[in-house]
Amino acid sequence: MLSKLCFTGCQLICSGVVTADVNLTCDSYLFLTGTVYTPTGDPLPNAAVEVRILDDADPSRVIRIGVTFSLADGTYGVSLPRIPGRQYQLLAFSPL
Repeated sequence: MLSKLCFTGCQLICSGVVTADVNLTCDSYLFLTGTVYTPTGDPLPNAAVEVRILDDADPSRVIRIGVTFSLADGTYGVSLPRIPGRQYQLLAFSPL
C-alpha cells in the first residue's frame, strides 16, 4: 500500500524542521519523491535537495550521500538504500 506525507509551507517555515516517522517495507531500496514549494505555495524549480543519513548511535555523525534537484514543477525523486537503524534527513535549498 502506498502512503503519502504532505507538509505545508507554513509547517516548514514555522517549525524550521519537520520530522515524520514512517515504517518502511522489507525492500532493500525505496524511491522517495516529493515536491518543493515556495513559502507562498508555488512549486519551486531547480531547488537542491540534499540527502543525509543520520546515525542513531552517534547523533553528531551525519553522512551526506548526495543531492538531487527539483524539476520545473518542483518535484524530485531519489532512490535510497534501506538501512536499519538509520534515519534520512532531507534539506531543501532554493536556487539563487
